[in-house]
Amino acid sequence: MTRKQKILQVLKNIKHESEINSNPKWVEFKFNASVVGEGSLTNDQKKRILIKIEKDGIIEIHIPDKMNDQEKTMTPIEFMMKHNFIWIKILPPFYKKYFWYNLISLVDNKWNYINPFWILWQLIRCIVFLIEWLWDKSKVVTIIISMFSGILVYNWSLAWKNIKIILDYLEIL
Repeated sequence: MTRKQKILQVLKNIKHESEINSNPKWVEFKFNASVVGEGSLTNDQKKRILIKIEKDGIIEIHIPDKMNDQEKTMTPIEFMMKHNFIWIKILPPFYKKYFWYNLISLVDNKWNYINPFWILWQLIRCIVFLIEWLWDKSKVVTIIISMFSGILVYNWSLAWKNIKIILDYLEIL
């Protein structure tokens, strides 16, 4: 298992837990000591990955409220090293990182590298992701870019003529 696949596995665990919670921003991440084998992460690896992605600003690690009164000097990382669970708050960059790790960490299926349908599917996913990101940043810019793109690709034989019309119009302004 590559390092990106290991990080993706932890991100998938967090995402799946957040989908079933009433508050999807908070996840109780449990470390399972009884599962050991090929292709599964150890608790130590999961804890190190959680610390890494917290430093990247994807999540925040928190001590449960019940433990704060008893052990005030313990940091979340120390608490995580001593216990089998930790509370995690999902930050907004989490979903972008999850998307990119999911896109770039190809499991053992090497056919995906040359499969034209898979490459087309990933291209469509990237375009949709880019449009959603641009829509979140500025709706007006997204609409303007979409209109110009529509004008340019409406008829490929007229694309260069349409570009010239747009440039001439911008020179007049």
